[in-house]
Amino acid sequence: MADDGGNGDGATAGDCYAHHHRRDIKLAGDSSENLDSISSLPDVILQQILSYLPTNLAIRTSVLSTRWRHLWYDTPSLYFDGPGTLYRGLKADTINKTLARYKLPKIMSFHLYTNMLDNVPYIDDWIEFAISRNVENLSLDCGESNGHGFHSIPEFIYTSSSVKQLSLRHCHLIPRCAVSWTSLKNLSLHTCSLSDEFFAKTLCGFPFLESLKLFYVLNLMVLDLTKSLRLKTLEIYSYMFERGPMQIVAPHIHSLKLTKSKFSCTLVDVSSLTEATVEAIPEVDFRTLKQPKTLQVMTLKMLEKLQNVDKLTLGANFLKLLSISKVQGLSFPMFKAKALTLETTMYLCVTPGVVSVLQNSPELQKLTLVHIMDCRSGFIQKDDLLYNFDPRGLNPDQRCCRCWVFERTLSLKTKHVASFMKIILKNTKTLEKMVVRLKDYLEERCFEELLQIVPLLSIDNNINIVLS
Repeated sequence: MADDGGNGDGATAGDCYAHHHRRDIKLAGDSSENLDSISSLPDVILQQILSYLPTNLAIRTSVLSTRWRHLWYDTPSLYFDGPGTLYRGLKADTINKTLARYKLPKIMSFHLYTNMLDNVPYIDDWIEFAISRNVENLSLDCGESNGHGFHSIPEFIYTSSSVKQLSLRHCHLIPRCAVSWTSLKNLSLHTCSLSDEFFAKTLCGFPFLESLKLFYVLNLMVLDLTKSLRLKTLEIYSYMFERGPMQIVAPHIHSLKLTKSKFSCTLVDVSSLTEATVEAIPEVDFRTLKQPKTLQVMTLKMLEKLQNVDKLTLGANFLKLLSISKVQGLSFPMFKAKALTLETTMYLCVTPGVVSVLQNSPELQKLTLVHIMDCRSGFIQKDDLLYNFDPRGLNPDQRCCRCWVFERTLSLKTKHVASFMKIILKNTKTLEKMVVRLKDYLEERCFEELLQIVPLLSIDNNINIVLS
């Protein structure tokens, strides 16, 4: 491909896109009367617009007119990716020729996705190109089917002083040098392999880290973030690869999100928390003779660590574990939450846990109920939940849970939602507002019926109830 974006024998990312999509582009004239309003914009604005497109699309604009021919050379971002989940990424020759024509000395964002075995020898060169241009936002996804497993991050990436946001996927992190990410603020690791010592030994190398996200991270059993004084947000999403409960030591974070976790994490120190979201997918057999007492105790210990947060969100499985714990006689801590979100299935089986949390929240002002069906994999099913309930030890309201359970359908009944809301309102003292999110689970006719019932529910409580 020639430098002017013409039809030479080299192939850039734009040519590759044209080969796959075969789209006709109407050429614009160069005369002033034919110029469209977009083409009349300054170069810096057009280049900013192009930076939001995958690079292959940005290059394709070079054939529109002479006005657009060289614009992509100076876009502040490069995005090498492709359409579709099965897309394997661009070929090495295409990426190499594209980078050879790129002129801007400073890159704001560099995103690379590659899932091709032939590209493996070039990955480090492409990363080095971005680092040499002082990239600030670096995103690397080496795929999971390139035949080599995780890609080992090259040493020079650990000493980049320009990177502020770093996202790594399918990578192996074993630094042999001193890590020095002196500008790094946001770090996201997805399906990466690293050891417990990685954070313990390297946190001093990125002192300005504010946000840490871990998705499916392997071999990490102790997360010690004591040295990360500026870290405010921690998000852990793990499901398939856990070996057991992860210990979290994060005394400085303000926001914590734990989702899709097989085991309840052990919160050793989260003393500065003001906001938390917790959910779990426990892999236990609720019908075995050995009941999951340990899991319930761990769940309640986690609640003790969250009792001082202002905003608390509890997931559906977590609430079911709390219901089992309550029915079996375990006690709950007191909470200081002013805003509480409960993601739950709206049947009475979960009311022991829900009611206990509400009764132990004397400062609660806003409650949000989000209805979630439990027909998906990973949820504690109603039969498992009921198996742990002994009717002889329940009060009359709780005994209803054995006869009032929603069928596993995508629709709700008006009377069931109204009954659930009555139980909620009966067990709140300071509540000012309740938001009920039913999504598409309630038919339009039933929704209208519920709207008529809501004023009657709130008349004695003076609570603002919002349905959506």
